[in-house]
Amino acid sequence: MTTNRGTSALRSRAVAARNGKREWWVSFLLFAALGAGWAIALPLFGSPDEPAHTIRAASVARGEMIGERIPGKDGGWRSVHVPEVMDNANDVDCYAFRPDLSAACLSYEGSDRETKVDTTAGTYFPPYYWVVGLPSLISPQAGGVYLMRLLSALVAAALLACAVSSLRGFPNRRVGAVGLAVAVTPMVLFVNGTVNPSSLEISAAIAAWCSALAIAATRADTRINRAEIVRLVVAFSALGVSRLFAPMWIVGILIVVGMLGGWTAIRRMSRDRRMQIAAGIIGLATLSQVVWNVIVRPVDTGTSVEISQYELIRNTIGRSGFFYDSMIGNFGWLNVKAPYVVILIWSAAIGLLLALGLSLPSRRAAFALLMTAAATVLLPLVSEYREVPIIGPFWQGRYTLPLAVGVPIIAAWIIGASSIGERLARSRLPLIVGAALFIGHFLSFAQTLRRFSVGYNGSFMYWRTPSWSPPLGALPITLGFGLVLIIWYLWVLGPSPEDIEIAVDAAID
Repeated sequence: MTTNRGTSALRSRAVAARNGKREWWVSFLLFAALGAGWAIALPLFGSPDEPAHTIRAASVARGEMIGERIPGKDGGWRSVHVPEVMDNANDVDCYAFRPDLSAACLSYEGSDRETKVDTTAGTYFPPYYWVVGLPSLISPQAGGVYLMRLLSALVAAALLACAVSSLRGFPNRRVGAVGLAVAVTPMVLFVNGTVNPSSLEISAAIAAWCSALAIAATRADTRINRAEIVRLVVAFSALGVSRLFAPMWIVGILIVVGMLGGWTAIRRMSRDRRMQIAAGIIGLATLSQVVWNVIVRPVDTGTSVEISQYELIRNTIGRSGFFYDSMIGNFGWLNVKAPYVVILIWSAAIGLLLALGLSLPSRRAAFALLMTAAATVLLPLVSEYREVPIIGPFWQGRYTLPLAVGVPIIAAWIIGASSIGERLARSRLPLIVGAALFIGHFLSFAQTLRRFSVGYNGSFMYWRTPSWSPPLGALPITLGFGLVLIIWYLWVLGPSPEDIEIAVDAAID
Protein backbone atom coordinates (compact mmCIF):
# COMPACT_ATOMS: atom_id res chain seq x y z
CA MET A 1 0.00 0.00 0.00
CA THR A 2 2.85 2.41 0.90
CA THR A 3 4.59 1.65 -2.39
CA ASN A 4 1.41 2.34 -4.34
CA ARG A 5 0.94 5.65 -2.53
CA GLY A 6 4.54 6.67 -3.20
CA THR A 7 4.25 5.74 -6.86
CA SER A 8 0.97 7.61 -7.13
CA ALA A 9 2.53 10.73 -5.55
CA LEU A 10 5.48 10.65 -7.95
CA ARG A 11 3.13 10.17 -10.87
CA SER A 12 1.00 13.09 -9.69
CA ARG A 13 4.02 15.40 -9.55
CA ALA A 14 5.14 14.27 -12.99
CA VAL A 15 1.68 14.91 -14.40
CA ALA A 16 1.59 18.35 -12.77
CA ALA A 17 4.98 19.28 -14.23
CA ARG A 18 3.99 18.06 -17.69
CA ASN A 19 0.71 19.97 -17.73
CA GLY A 20 1.83 23.17 -15.99
CA LYS A 21 3.29 24.95 -19.02
CA ARG A 22 0.49 23.77 -21.28
CA GLU A 23 -2.10 25.09 -18.82
CA TRP A 24 -0.47 28.53 -18.74
CA TRP A 25 -0.12 28.79 -22.52
CA VAL A 26 -3.65 27.66 -23.29
CA SER A 27 -5.05 30.03 -20.66
CA PHE A 28 -2.92 32.86 -22.03
CA LEU A 29 -4.10 32.30 -25.61
CA LEU A 30 -7.76 32.17 -24.56
CA PHE A 31 -7.55 35.32 -22.43
CA ALA A 32 -5.62 37.04 -25.22
CA ALA A 33 -8.34 36.12 -27.72
CA LEU A 34 -11.07 37.47 -25.43
CA GLY A 35 -9.17 40.71 -24.87
CA ALA A 36 -8.48 41.00 -28.59
CA GLY A 37 -12.19 40.53 -29.30
CA TRP A 38 -13.01 43.58 -27.21
CA ALA A 39 -10.05 45.50 -28.65
CA ILE A 40 -11.29 44.99 -32.21
CA ALA A 41 -15.00 45.38 -31.46
CA LEU A 42 -14.64 48.80 -29.83
CA PRO A 43 -14.28 51.85 -32.06
CA LEU A 44 -11.21 53.98 -31.60
CA PHE A 45 -11.29 55.68 -28.21
CA GLY A 46 -14.58 54.02 -27.29
CA SER A 47 -13.75 53.56 -23.61
CA PRO A 48 -13.31 55.91 -20.62
CA ASP A 49 -10.33 58.25 -20.91
CA GLU A 50 -8.76 56.19 -23.70
CA PRO A 51 -7.78 59.29 -25.73
CA ALA A 52 -5.80 60.65 -22.76
CA HIS A 53 -4.12 57.30 -22.06
CA THR A 54 -3.28 56.72 -25.73
CA ILE A 55 -1.65 60.14 -26.05
CA ARG A 56 0.20 59.60 -22.76
CA ALA A 57 1.47 56.20 -23.97
CA ALA A 58 2.70 57.62 -27.28
CA SER A 59 4.55 60.44 -25.51
CA VAL A 60 6.19 58.13 -22.94
CA ALA A 61 7.29 55.73 -25.69
CA ARG A 62 9.03 58.74 -27.28
CA GLY A 63 10.90 59.46 -24.06
CA GLU A 64 8.70 62.21 -22.61
CA MET A 65 8.08 61.15 -19.00
CA ILE A 66 6.26 64.36 -18.00
CA GLY A 67 4.94 66.95 -20.42
CA GLU A 68 4.70 70.70 -20.14
CA ARG A 69 2.31 72.35 -17.71
CA ILE A 70 -0.79 73.94 -19.22
CA PRO A 71 -1.61 77.38 -17.78
CA GLY A 72 -4.85 77.33 -15.80
CA LYS A 73 -5.08 73.51 -15.64
CA ASP A 74 -4.08 71.29 -12.72
CA GLY A 75 -3.99 67.58 -11.95
CA GLY A 76 -2.76 65.34 -14.76
CA TRP A 77 -3.17 67.95 -17.49
CA ARG A 78 0.00 68.26 -19.58
CA SER A 79 0.95 69.21 -23.10
CA VAL A 80 3.05 66.47 -24.74
CA HIS A 81 4.74 65.92 -28.09
CA VAL A 82 3.06 63.21 -30.18
CA PRO A 83 2.16 62.71 -33.87
CA GLU A 84 -0.34 65.26 -35.13
CA VAL A 85 -2.93 62.61 -36.00
CA MET A 86 -3.37 61.82 -32.30
CA ASP A 87 -5.00 65.17 -31.67
CA ASN A 88 -8.07 63.64 -33.35
CA ALA A 89 -8.45 61.38 -30.32
CA ASN A 90 -9.93 64.37 -28.50
CA ASP A 91 -12.80 64.53 -31.03
CA VAL A 92 -14.47 61.46 -29.53
CA ASP A 93 -17.37 63.59 -28.24
CA CYS A 94 -19.01 63.25 -31.65
CA TYR A 95 -20.33 59.83 -30.55
CA ALA A 96 -19.16 59.02 -27.00
CA PHE A 97 -21.99 60.79 -25.17
CA ARG A 98 -24.59 60.65 -27.94
CA PRO A 99 -26.07 57.13 -27.57
CA ASP A 100 -28.29 57.30 -30.65
CA LEU A 101 -25.30 57.87 -32.95
CA SER A 102 -22.89 55.21 -34.17
CA ALA A 103 -19.13 55.59 -34.07
CA ALA A 104 -18.95 56.42 -37.79
CA CYS A 105 -18.51 60.16 -37.15
CA LEU A 106 -14.96 59.91 -35.78
CA SER A 107 -12.34 60.79 -38.39
CA TYR A 108 -8.90 59.63 -37.31
CA GLU A 109 -6.67 60.94 -40.06
CA GLY A 110 -3.64 63.19 -40.17
CA SER A 111 0.11 63.37 -40.45
CA ASP A 112 2.83 61.70 -38.39
CA ARG A 113 4.52 65.06 -37.79
CA GLU A 114 5.04 65.68 -34.07
CA THR A 115 3.10 68.48 -32.44
CA LYS A 116 1.84 69.49 -28.99
CA VAL A 117 -1.32 67.70 -27.81
CA ASP A 118 -3.03 67.99 -24.42
CA THR A 119 -3.76 64.99 -22.19
CA THR A 120 -5.30 64.61 -18.72
CA ALA A 121 -2.97 61.66 -17.96
CA GLY A 122 0.29 63.53 -18.43
CA THR A 123 1.65 62.87 -14.90
CA TYR A 124 0.63 59.23 -14.39
CA PHE A 125 3.29 56.61 -13.54
CA PRO A 126 5.06 55.69 -16.82
CA PRO A 127 5.77 51.89 -16.90
CA TYR A 128 2.43 50.75 -18.34
CA TYR A 129 2.43 53.57 -20.87
CA TRP A 130 5.95 52.82 -22.05
CA VAL A 131 5.04 49.21 -22.84
CA VAL A 132 1.73 49.80 -24.62
CA GLY A 133 3.04 52.91 -26.37
CA LEU A 134 5.68 50.99 -28.34
CA PRO A 135 3.37 50.19 -31.33
CA SER A 136 2.82 53.94 -31.82
CA LEU A 137 6.48 54.14 -32.83
CA ILE A 138 5.63 51.85 -35.73
CA SER A 139 2.52 53.82 -36.67
CA PRO A 140 0.41 56.40 -34.82
CA GLN A 141 -2.43 55.83 -37.27
CA ALA A 142 -5.51 53.70 -36.53
CA GLY A 143 -3.62 50.43 -37.00
CA GLY A 144 -1.07 51.50 -34.41
CA VAL A 145 -3.79 52.33 -31.88
CA TYR A 146 -5.35 48.88 -32.36
CA LEU A 147 -1.89 47.34 -31.83
CA MET A 148 -1.55 49.32 -28.60
CA ARG A 149 -4.84 47.81 -27.44
CA LEU A 150 -3.74 44.32 -28.43
CA LEU A 151 -0.44 44.69 -26.57
CA SER A 152 -2.32 45.82 -23.46
CA ALA A 153 -4.61 42.78 -23.82
CA LEU A 154 -1.59 40.46 -24.07
CA VAL A 155 -0.08 41.82 -20.84
CA ALA A 156 -3.39 41.34 -19.05
CA ALA A 157 -3.78 37.84 -20.53
CA ALA A 158 -0.37 36.81 -19.20
CA LEU A 159 -1.35 37.88 -15.69
CA LEU A 160 -4.74 36.15 -15.85
CA ALA A 161 -3.03 32.98 -17.10
CA CYS A 162 -0.85 33.15 -13.98
CA ALA A 163 -4.05 33.33 -11.93
CA VAL A 164 -5.34 30.13 -13.59
CA SER A 165 -2.04 28.38 -12.90
CA SER A 166 -2.21 29.41 -9.25
CA LEU A 167 -5.51 27.58 -8.86
CA ARG A 168 -3.46 24.38 -8.63
CA GLY A 169 -2.39 25.47 -5.17
CA PHE A 170 -5.96 26.09 -3.95
CA PRO A 171 -7.57 23.59 -1.57
CA ASN A 172 -9.80 22.59 -4.51
CA ARG A 173 -8.80 23.69 -8.02
CA ARG A 174 -12.22 23.37 -9.64
CA VAL A 175 -14.07 25.27 -6.91
CA GLY A 176 -11.34 27.91 -7.05
CA ALA A 177 -11.93 28.15 -10.81
CA VAL A 178 -15.56 29.07 -10.14
CA GLY A 179 -14.40 31.98 -7.98
CA LEU A 180 -11.95 33.11 -10.65
CA ALA A 181 -14.62 32.91 -13.38
CA VAL A 182 -16.97 35.09 -11.31
CA ALA A 183 -14.14 37.57 -10.64
CA VAL A 184 -13.54 38.02 -14.38
CA THR A 185 -16.60 40.17 -15.06
CA PRO A 186 -17.45 41.59 -18.50
CA MET A 187 -15.96 44.88 -17.29
CA VAL A 188 -12.61 43.16 -16.72
CA LEU A 189 -12.42 41.88 -20.30
CA PHE A 190 -13.72 45.19 -21.67
CA VAL A 191 -10.97 47.16 -19.93
CA ASN A 192 -8.36 44.61 -21.03
CA GLY A 193 -9.22 45.43 -24.64
CA THR A 194 -8.49 49.15 -24.23
CA VAL A 195 -5.51 51.42 -23.67
CA ASN A 196 -5.99 51.99 -19.95
CA PRO A 197 -3.72 51.20 -16.96
CA SER A 198 -6.78 49.78 -15.17
CA SER A 199 -6.32 46.67 -17.32
CA LEU A 200 -2.89 46.07 -15.77
CA GLU A 201 -4.13 46.94 -12.28
CA ILE A 202 -7.19 44.66 -12.29
CA SER A 203 -5.55 41.67 -13.98
CA ALA A 204 -2.51 41.93 -11.72
CA ALA A 205 -4.80 42.09 -8.68
CA ILE A 206 -6.59 38.90 -9.76
CA ALA A 207 -3.24 37.15 -10.20
CA ALA A 208 -2.03 38.53 -6.87
CA TRP A 209 -5.08 37.24 -4.98
CA CYS A 210 -4.73 33.79 -6.55
CA SER A 211 -0.96 33.44 -6.07
CA ALA A 212 -1.06 34.67 -2.46
CA LEU A 213 -3.95 32.37 -1.56
CA ALA A 214 -2.22 29.42 -3.24
CA ILE A 215 0.87 29.98 -1.09
CA ALA A 216 -1.28 30.42 2.03
CA ALA A 217 -2.83 27.01 1.33
CA THR A 218 0.57 25.24 1.14
CA ARG A 219 0.78 22.50 3.75
CA ALA A 220 3.19 23.02 6.62
CA ASP A 221 5.19 19.89 5.66
CA THR A 222 5.52 20.95 2.01
CA ARG A 223 8.06 23.32 0.48
CA ILE A 224 6.50 26.36 -1.18
CA ASN A 225 6.42 25.82 -4.93
CA ARG A 226 9.07 27.88 -6.74
CA ALA A 227 6.80 28.58 -9.71
CA GLU A 228 4.19 29.95 -7.32
CA ILE A 229 6.72 32.34 -5.82
CA VAL A 230 7.61 33.54 -9.32
CA ARG A 231 3.93 34.13 -10.08
CA LEU A 232 3.61 35.99 -6.76
CA VAL A 233 6.51 38.30 -7.67
CA VAL A 234 5.18 38.94 -11.18
CA ALA A 235 1.63 39.63 -10.00
CA PHE A 236 2.43 41.89 -7.05
CA SER A 237 5.19 43.76 -8.90
CA ALA A 238 2.88 44.41 -11.87
CA LEU A 239 0.22 45.58 -9.43
CA GLY A 240 2.73 47.77 -7.62
CA VAL A 241 3.61 49.77 -10.74
CA SER A 242 0.10 49.89 -12.22
CA ARG A 243 -1.83 52.84 -10.79
CA LEU A 244 -2.04 55.32 -7.94
CA PHE A 245 -3.98 53.07 -5.54
CA ALA A 246 -1.74 50.00 -6.04
CA PRO A 247 0.06 50.17 -2.66
CA MET A 248 -3.31 50.18 -0.90
CA TRP A 249 -4.42 47.04 -2.77
CA ILE A 250 -1.18 45.23 -1.95
CA VAL A 251 -1.51 45.96 1.76
CA GLY A 252 -5.16 44.90 1.72
CA ILE A 253 -4.44 41.60 -0.06
CA LEU A 254 -1.61 40.74 2.32
CA ILE A 255 -3.73 41.49 5.40
CA VAL A 256 -6.63 39.32 4.22
CA VAL A 257 -4.41 36.44 3.07
CA GLY A 258 -2.51 36.64 6.35
CA MET A 259 -5.77 36.28 8.24
CA LEU A 260 -6.71 33.24 6.17
CA GLY A 261 -3.31 31.56 6.50
CA GLY A 262 -2.87 32.32 10.20
CA TRP A 263 0.24 33.15 12.21
CA THR A 264 1.83 29.77 11.54
CA ALA A 265 1.77 30.34 7.79
CA ILE A 266 2.96 33.95 8.19
CA ARG A 267 5.97 32.93 10.31
CA ARG A 268 6.82 30.11 7.92
CA MET A 269 6.72 32.35 4.86
CA SER A 270 8.67 35.15 6.57
CA ARG A 271 11.52 32.71 7.32
CA ASP A 272 11.68 31.37 3.76
CA ARG A 273 14.70 32.91 2.01
CA ARG A 274 12.99 32.84 -1.38
CA MET A 275 9.95 34.64 0.02
CA GLN A 276 12.22 37.28 1.55
CA ILE A 277 13.77 37.93 -1.86
CA ALA A 278 10.30 38.03 -3.42
CA ALA A 279 9.18 40.58 -0.81
CA GLY A 280 12.20 42.74 -1.59
CA ILE A 281 11.47 42.77 -5.33
CA ILE A 282 7.80 43.56 -4.77
CA GLY A 283 8.72 46.26 -2.27
CA LEU A 284 11.07 47.99 -4.72
CA ALA A 285 8.47 47.93 -7.50
CA THR A 286 5.81 49.37 -5.22
CA LEU A 287 8.19 51.93 -3.71
CA SER A 288 8.91 53.32 -7.16
CA GLN A 289 5.20 54.09 -7.57
CA VAL A 290 5.02 55.67 -4.10
CA VAL A 291 8.05 57.88 -4.72
CA TRP A 292 6.62 59.02 -8.06
CA ASN A 293 3.28 59.87 -6.47
CA VAL A 294 4.92 61.84 -3.65
CA ILE A 295 7.16 63.85 -5.97
CA VAL A 296 4.90 64.34 -8.99
CA ARG A 297 1.52 64.45 -7.18
CA PRO A 298 -0.37 63.22 -10.27
CA VAL A 299 -3.90 64.06 -9.10
CA ASP A 300 -3.24 67.26 -7.14
CA THR A 301 -5.81 69.69 -8.52
CA GLY A 302 -5.62 72.46 -5.97
CA THR A 303 -9.32 73.21 -6.53
CA SER A 304 -12.48 72.81 -4.48
CA VAL A 305 -16.16 72.15 -5.14
CA GLU A 306 -18.94 73.93 -3.24
CA ILE A 307 -21.40 71.37 -1.85
CA SER A 308 -23.45 71.09 1.34
CA GLN A 309 -23.01 68.20 3.76
CA TYR A 310 -26.54 66.96 3.01
CA GLU A 311 -26.00 67.01 -0.76
CA LEU A 312 -22.64 65.34 -0.35
CA ILE A 313 -24.11 62.41 1.60
CA ARG A 314 -27.16 62.12 -0.66
CA ASN A 315 -25.13 62.14 -3.88
CA THR A 316 -22.57 59.69 -2.54
CA ILE A 317 -25.18 57.12 -1.47
CA GLY A 318 -27.16 57.72 -4.65
CA ARG A 319 -24.17 56.72 -6.77
CA SER A 320 -23.71 53.35 -5.01
CA GLY A 321 -25.79 51.57 -7.65
CA PHE A 322 -23.55 53.03 -10.35
CA PHE A 323 -20.45 51.81 -8.50
CA TYR A 324 -21.85 48.27 -8.39
CA ASP A 325 -23.14 48.07 -11.95
CA SER A 326 -19.93 49.44 -13.42
CA MET A 327 -17.90 46.70 -11.75
CA ILE A 328 -19.90 44.19 -13.78
CA GLY A 329 -20.90 45.88 -17.01
CA ASN A 330 -21.06 49.56 -17.94
CA PHE A 331 -19.21 50.02 -21.20
CA GLY A 332 -18.27 52.70 -23.68
CA TRP A 333 -17.84 55.96 -21.80
CA LEU A 334 -19.84 54.44 -18.92
CA ASN A 335 -23.08 55.00 -20.82
CA VAL A 336 -23.58 51.57 -22.41
CA LYS A 337 -25.18 49.51 -19.67
CA ALA A 338 -25.15 45.74 -19.83
CA PRO A 339 -28.61 44.13 -20.07
CA TYR A 340 -30.17 43.88 -16.62
CA VAL A 341 -30.02 40.09 -16.73
CA VAL A 342 -26.21 40.35 -16.72
CA ILE A 343 -26.26 42.19 -13.39
CA LEU A 344 -28.68 39.57 -12.03
CA ILE A 345 -26.43 36.70 -13.14
CA TRP A 346 -23.35 38.11 -11.41
CA SER A 347 -25.32 39.10 -8.33
CA ALA A 348 -26.64 35.54 -8.02
CA ALA A 349 -23.18 34.00 -8.50
CA ILE A 350 -21.54 36.34 -5.99
CA GLY A 351 -24.40 35.82 -3.53
CA LEU A 352 -24.07 32.04 -3.79
CA LEU A 353 -20.34 32.09 -3.11
CA LEU A 354 -20.73 34.58 -0.27
CA ALA A 355 -23.50 32.60 1.37
CA LEU A 356 -21.53 29.36 1.25
CA GLY A 357 -18.27 30.99 2.34
CA LEU A 358 -19.83 32.74 5.33
CA SER A 359 -21.82 29.70 6.47
CA LEU A 360 -18.83 27.39 6.91
CA PRO A 361 -17.35 26.74 10.38
CA SER A 362 -14.10 28.77 10.24
CA ARG A 363 -14.82 32.09 11.97
CA ARG A 364 -11.48 33.56 10.99
CA ALA A 365 -12.04 32.78 7.31
CA ALA A 366 -15.60 34.08 7.44
CA PHE A 367 -14.42 37.31 9.04
CA ALA A 368 -11.76 37.81 6.35
CA LEU A 369 -14.36 37.29 3.63
CA LEU A 370 -16.88 39.58 5.31
CA MET A 371 -14.24 42.27 5.83
CA THR A 372 -13.28 42.18 2.14
CA ALA A 373 -16.92 42.37 1.04
CA ALA A 374 -17.61 45.25 3.44
CA ALA A 375 -14.52 47.15 2.25
CA THR A 376 -15.68 46.68 -1.35
CA VAL A 377 -18.99 48.35 -0.49
CA LEU A 378 -17.61 51.11 1.73
CA LEU A 379 -14.47 52.15 -0.12
CA PRO A 380 -16.22 53.98 -3.01
CA LEU A 381 -18.57 55.73 -0.59
CA VAL A 382 -15.76 56.87 1.70
CA SER A 383 -13.59 57.96 -1.24
CA GLU A 384 -16.41 59.96 -2.80
CA TYR A 385 -17.28 61.56 0.54
CA ARG A 386 -13.68 62.64 1.10
CA GLU A 387 -12.79 63.74 -2.42
CA VAL A 388 -15.97 65.26 -3.90
CA PRO A 389 -15.43 68.60 -2.10
CA ILE A 390 -11.93 68.69 -3.66
CA ILE A 391 -12.32 67.33 -7.21
CA GLY A 392 -16.02 66.49 -7.60
CA PRO A 393 -17.56 63.03 -8.28
CA PHE A 394 -14.83 60.84 -9.66
CA TRP A 395 -15.10 57.19 -8.51
CA GLN A 396 -15.91 54.48 -11.03
CA GLY A 397 -16.69 50.82 -10.44
CA ARG A 398 -13.50 49.61 -12.09
CA TYR A 399 -11.48 51.52 -9.49
CA THR A 400 -12.84 49.10 -6.85
CA LEU A 401 -12.30 45.93 -8.89
CA PRO A 402 -8.75 45.16 -7.61
CA LEU A 403 -10.35 44.70 -4.18
CA ALA A 404 -13.75 43.41 -5.30
CA VAL A 405 -12.33 40.50 -7.33
CA GLY A 406 -11.01 39.11 -4.09
CA VAL A 407 -14.53 38.43 -2.77
CA PRO A 408 -15.46 35.50 -5.07
CA ILE A 409 -11.88 34.20 -5.10
CA ILE A 410 -11.65 34.15 -1.29
CA ALA A 411 -15.09 32.57 -0.99
CA ALA A 412 -14.12 29.81 -3.44
CA TRP A 413 -10.86 29.23 -1.52
CA ILE A 414 -12.81 28.83 1.74
CA ILE A 415 -15.42 26.54 0.17
CA GLY A 416 -12.76 24.39 -1.46
CA ALA A 417 -11.06 23.85 1.91
CA SER A 418 -14.32 22.67 3.51
CA SER A 419 -15.99 19.28 3.61
CA ILE A 420 -18.43 20.27 0.85
CA GLY A 421 -15.73 21.47 -1.52
CA GLU A 422 -15.05 18.09 -3.11
CA ARG A 423 -18.77 17.36 -3.54
CA LEU A 424 -19.33 20.70 -5.27
CA ALA A 425 -16.32 20.12 -7.50
CA ARG A 426 -17.73 16.77 -8.64
CA SER A 427 -21.20 18.24 -9.20
CA ARG A 428 -22.54 20.07 -12.24
CA LEU A 429 -22.39 23.41 -10.38
CA PRO A 430 -19.18 24.68 -12.05
CA LEU A 431 -20.59 24.11 -15.54
CA ILE A 432 -23.98 25.61 -14.60
CA VAL A 433 -22.25 28.73 -13.28
CA GLY A 434 -20.10 28.80 -16.41
CA ALA A 435 -23.15 28.60 -18.68
CA ALA A 436 -24.79 31.52 -16.85
CA LEU A 437 -21.63 33.62 -16.98
CA PHE A 438 -21.25 32.86 -20.69
CA ILE A 439 -24.68 34.36 -21.31
CA GLY A 440 -23.67 37.47 -19.36
CA HIS A 441 -20.41 37.96 -21.25
CA PHE A 442 -21.97 37.34 -24.66
CA LEU A 443 -24.91 39.69 -24.10
CA SER A 444 -22.56 42.41 -22.80
CA PHE A 445 -20.32 42.11 -25.83
CA ALA A 446 -23.18 42.06 -28.34
CA GLN A 447 -24.99 44.97 -26.67
CA THR A 448 -21.86 47.12 -26.74
CA LEU A 449 -21.05 46.31 -30.35
CA ARG A 450 -24.65 47.01 -31.31
CA ARG A 451 -24.58 50.44 -29.66
CA PHE A 452 -21.47 51.49 -31.64
CA SER A 453 -22.64 49.92 -34.91
CA VAL A 454 -26.19 51.29 -35.16
CA GLY A 455 -26.78 53.39 -32.03
CA TYR A 456 -28.26 52.42 -28.68
CA ASN A 457 -31.79 51.99 -30.03
CA GLY A 458 -30.78 50.65 -33.45
CA SER A 459 -31.64 47.36 -35.11
CA PHE A 460 -31.32 44.18 -33.07
CA MET A 461 -29.51 42.59 -36.03
CA TYR A 462 -26.81 45.24 -35.97
CA TRP A 463 -24.54 43.38 -38.38
CA ARG A 464 -26.87 43.75 -41.39
CA THR A 465 -26.69 47.45 -42.20
CA PRO A 466 -24.33 49.05 -39.68
CA SER A 467 -23.31 52.70 -39.85
CA TRP A 468 -19.99 51.68 -38.34
CA SER A 469 -18.38 48.27 -38.42
CA PRO A 470 -15.24 46.99 -36.65
CA PRO A 471 -12.33 45.45 -38.53
CA LEU A 472 -13.26 41.92 -39.72
CA GLY A 473 -16.99 42.75 -39.49
CA ALA A 474 -19.54 42.79 -36.67
CA LEU A 475 -21.00 39.29 -37.12
CA PRO A 476 -17.68 37.38 -37.40
CA ILE A 477 -16.34 39.22 -34.33
CA THR A 478 -19.49 38.44 -32.33
CA LEU A 479 -19.53 34.75 -33.26
CA GLY A 480 -15.78 34.39 -32.74
CA PHE A 481 -16.00 35.97 -29.30
CA GLY A 482 -18.81 33.59 -28.34
CA LEU A 483 -16.84 30.56 -29.53
CA VAL A 484 -13.74 31.54 -27.54
CA LEU A 485 -15.93 32.11 -24.47
CA ILE A 486 -17.32 28.57 -24.70
CA ILE A 487 -13.82 27.09 -25.02
CA TRP A 488 -12.57 29.24 -22.14
CA TYR A 489 -15.30 28.15 -19.74
CA LEU A 490 -14.86 24.49 -20.64
CA TRP A 491 -11.12 24.85 -20.14
CA VAL A 492 -11.26 26.69 -16.81
CA LEU A 493 -14.31 25.07 -15.20
CA GLY A 494 -14.09 21.56 -16.64
CA PRO A 495 -11.89 18.85 -15.13
CA SER A 496 -8.23 19.63 -15.85
CA PRO A 497 -6.10 17.22 -17.90
CA GLU A 498 -4.19 16.52 -14.71
CA ASP A 499 -7.38 15.55 -12.88
CA ILE A 500 -8.38 13.22 -15.69
CA GLU A 501 -4.96 11.54 -15.92
CA ILE A 502 -4.74 11.04 -12.15
CA ALA A 503 -8.26 9.58 -12.08
CA VAL A 504 -7.42 7.20 -14.91
CA ASP A 505 -4.16 6.14 -13.23
CA ALA A 506 -5.96 5.61 -9.92
CA ALA A 507 -8.56 3.44 -11.63
CA ILE A 508 -5.82 1.37 -13.28
CA ASP A 509 -3.96 0.93 -9.97
